[in-house]
Amino acid sequence: MKKRRSAFIIFCMIIILLSSCNIPKATSVPPVIEEDPVRTAAALTVAALTTQLAATSEGNIALTPTPQPSETSQPTNTPLPTNTPLPSATNTPQGVCDQAGFVTETVADDTDFAPNSTFTKTWTLKNTGTCTWNSSYALVFTNGNAMGAPAAKQLTTGTVAPGQSVTVSVDMTAPSAVGKYKGEFKLRNSNGVIFGLGADNKSFWVQIDVVVLNTSNFFVNNLCAATWTSSAGNLTCPGEWGNHNGFFFVDHTPVLENGYQDDEPGIWMAPQNVNDGWIKAVFPAISITSGKYFETILGCNQSYDECNARIRLNYKADGGPEQNLALWTEINDGLFNRIKLDLSSLAGKSVQFIFIVEANGSPSDDLILWFMPVITP
Repeated sequence: MKKRRSAFIIFCMIIILLSSCNIPKATSVPPVIEEDPVRTAAALTVAALTTQLAATSEGNIALTPTPQPSETSQPTNTPLPTNTPLPSATNTPQGVCDQAGFVTETVADDTDFAPNSTFTKTWTLKNTGTCTWNSSYALVFTNGNAMGAPAAKQLTTGTVAPGQSVTVSVDMTAPSAVGKYKGEFKLRNSNGVIFGLGADNKSFWVQIDVVVLNTSNFFVNNLCAATWTSSAGNLTCPGEWGNHNGFFFVDHTPVLENGYQDDEPGIWMAPQNVNDGWIKAVFPAISITSGKYFETILGCNQSYDECNARIRLNYKADGGPEQNLALWTEINDGLFNRIKLDLSSLAGKSVQFIFIVEANGSPSDDLILWFMPVITP
């Protein structure tokens, strides 16, 4: 009986132990772990890159991640390449067909002229465009007072290539009333298009003062109003001493051929330094009245022993052809030649006087003085 009871107790204890194995354990609440958004994003990026690397190594396919917009990201400026110059719309001279540049001119601004006197204005212009100028191109009057200039004048009978220059002259007449006058000019191409100087198509002009001239020092005072040329071409004023193309200048204390130094002005003229070279000055027109004379003293420079030259005084009356008024020959003989010419035949006319010095063969030592050239009384 005791054995049975002991066995029953043991049996009950086994049942209790077996039952306790199926009793659920107390459920524990796991702790809440707050995720770091930065670390999470980094982890996701690493995972994504790992996936791409795996796919690339297995299937040779490279996946490009698509960037996701960020609410806090700022737009990034993309810098321009520093080694690539940008084109300039204003620096394309190769596109300019017709354009001119100023070189030289005669008749300086505000030169004095007598009323109704005639003169010649000359410009030298350079072709600074890309198109060749031909005989269809013209100089045209555009604004102001034309002073007798034509509305248009042929620019050249030949061609003027880019970089070359052309000289064009216009015969003009000073207005009858005293005052300041200006006439503006430009160029016109074969298609009738007007153009001027530089990119701004500026005009070039003649500007004079019409005054009652004092004839006593007319030639000295109007030295640069004259048109100066030599056998080498146009000369600029004032002249440059020793210029092989010919030169001229005013001397206010000249030494005459006999060695006497005077305190009145004179004009020295030397022809181009070639055999039979010459130099020429065409002065502005002046009105000649009855009883007038042309007076001067002619001579060589006393220091130049080999001086031997021909001297001409020519004229144009009322814009007519050039004619000779007198001719002399000068050598260095220690003497000077006093001149007084009656101008009665030119009374009532507008006259341009023309001084010419010509080398008589060799130009060596040919330096001629026109001492006090005046119109009297």
